[in-house]
Amino acid sequence: MLVKDFMTLDPKSVSPTDDAAATLDLMRSLNFRQCPVVENGNLVGIVTDRNLRTALAAGGNPIVKEIMAANPVTIIDYTSIEGAAEIIRSGKFNALPVVNSRNELVGILTVTDLLDALLKMMGFHEKPVRLEVRMLNETNMFDILHAIQQNSDKVISFSVAPEDRKLYYFWVVNCNFGELEKALREDSIQISTVVS
Repeated sequence: MLVKDFMTLDPKSVSPTDDAAATLDLMRSLNFRQCPVVENGNLVGIVTDRNLRTALAAGGNPIVKEIMAANPVTIIDYTSIEGAAEIIRSGKFNALPVVNSRNELVGILTVTDLLDALLKMMGFHEKPVRLEVRMLNETNMFDILHAIQQNSDKVISFSVAPEDRKLYYFWVVNCNFGELEKALREDSIQISTVVS
């Protein structure tokens, strides 16, 4: 999965000569915390709402060029989502400008975009339901997993609870819980289930 598939396309940008107060008003109206600064089609900086507020509090009538961070950290549109996540995490960024090979701004990748990508990677965009299964005896995990697979469109993930090694969680899509419980009873598998 690549940045280009999850980034916000054609993000709003400002010019280095734009008025700082007007830029802050624009960012507030759009609920942005940072905005790319573009000149002649190329990314030349990034300005944050915090930088703007600080500069305006000091007085005067600054322009964006006097406040922006020049040469910001960027990512290429063909960067992997995992690579982008590592850059954002290690740099503690809220967002990164996305450029193409000619340093033209083509998008912005936010933390929200990364979370969307994570949910899609894990299959959680399909609205799974969590099924809790408590093992009451020496039940074969593969028999339970098979029964859940037979009665669900998809098993996205499963894990064991760290605090209780007999409690398992399954994330399933479109599970027929009545048929699942019936199948488990027929196989004499003693479990208790809780859908959450």
